[in-house]
Amino acid sequence: MMEFGRVSDASVIDFTFPEDHPGSIKVLGGVKASHCSVYVGCPIWADPGFVGTIYPSKAKSKDFPKYYGQQFNSIELNISHYKILEQDQIQHWSDLTPGGFKFCPKAHKDISHTPLIRQNAGDMKTFLETQKHFKQKLGLPFLQLPPNYDSSKINDLLDFMDEVATSHYAVELRHESWFKNSEVLNRICNYFYKNHVTFLMTDTAGRRDVFHQRLTSKKAFIRFVANDLESSDYIRMNEWIIRLKHWIDNGLEELYFFIHTPNHVLMPDIAIYFITEFNKQTGLKIKLPKLITYQTDHGKLF
Repeated sequence: MMEFGRVSDASVIDFTFPEDHPGSIKVLGGVKASHCSVYVGCPIWADPGFVGTIYPSKAKSKDFPKYYGQQFNSIELNISHYKILEQDQIQHWSDLTPGGFKFCPKAHKDISHTPLIRQNAGDMKTFLETQKHFKQKLGLPFLQLPPNYDSSKINDLLDFMDEVATSHYAVELRHESWFKNSEVLNRICNYFYKNHVTFLMTDTAGRRDVFHQRLTSKKAFIRFVANDLESSDYIRMNEWIIRLKHWIDNGLEELYFFIHTPNHVLMPDIAIYFITEFNKQTGLKIKLPKLITYQTDHGKLF
């Protein structure tokens, strides 16, 4: 469960969708790409509540990756934040999922969650090299900095990234100071842009600043934290679809949209709504999960 930005009463939150940052279209190029790859999924596949809803009623835990891959085309792989993955484990998961599936592994906490991270650059290089064992199924790995990692450490972060010297991953910043100081924010965004690093966005109720709407590459990585099928969840998703269509029409090449909920069993319900409406508005045909049985206590989707 994602606790970051969680509130007890979402009804008091102003969910007004912010304006697109004026630099986004410059980053995208302003011309629709020949193809935009879109991946929608969850942060987990091992929830027992999925059994009998999107997994067969007699599904075994060892088969969860296979059944998940039959329903979604990607996963935000949070387990890599807590466990160092070996090549054989990566290969096994790759074998269980269908072609076109993407894994987006989160950097291990020993890399991201230390007071300073420059000294962890070598470990980040090793992490990124290990993820290459996913081969064509590797999506966009990401580095999540903790809430206490503030903007006074910008040089530490930039030195870390210089030493890693690898592009095509995403970074999530959480401390409020990154978003309050425009000079610091512009500096980090310009660095991301020049080095092909994606600035991850988190849409969560209690921290609207991390919902920053600044693209630094032709890829977008969004972590959407829903509030268990409250009406605001659908309003927010509808607004996201409008914005994402705008970005796609102006050059977005890859989109990763991962859905979090306090009650994990509701993730497929929300994903079904999002993908259905997204496909209608964009004309794309993103893989749509199918509920095996409808749980009446989840409320009505449409």
